[in-house]
Amino acid sequence: MASPSKDKSMEYDRQMYKKPEKPKNHLAGRVNKFQEKVNQTQAPPPPEITSIHHQPDMDYNILNEIKHVHQLIKDNGQQGDYAIQIKFGELIPIYGSAQIDKLTEVLAIARKNGYINYNLNDFLRQDRDEDIYIKLIKTPY
Repeated sequence: MASPSKDKSMEYDRQMYKKPEKPKNHLAGRVNKFQEKVNQTQAPPPPEITSIHHQPDMDYNILNEIKHVHQLIKDNGQQGDYAIQIKFGELIPIYGSAQIDKLTEVLAIARKNGYINYNLNDFLRQDRDEDIYIKLIKTPY
């Protein structure tokens, strides 16, 4: 007959060297591994704020030209659907007929940055696009 002290030590040894419990389902173990990896990695840098109201990459001269064109449209345009608008053909003589290339470039940059809008997929051209309306969206001030 075995002694009672021997049985107690056997039970104690079994509890001491007990295997870790298996997760109740396959996802529980993966969550722990994922959490370990998250804790080991560094936090990513905060995202750069890109907003239509925050334009740090715009050149100062371009912004002044956009302000100038905006004021010309505001002064000489007419109230359209929800915005002041002017036809491209009417804006050319006001801005200067000799500077059409500069005007189209400024309008493209202003459109890209959300200051104006017009219904055309590429650059404006004098002969072809004189009936296109240029609409003010927001002020560059």
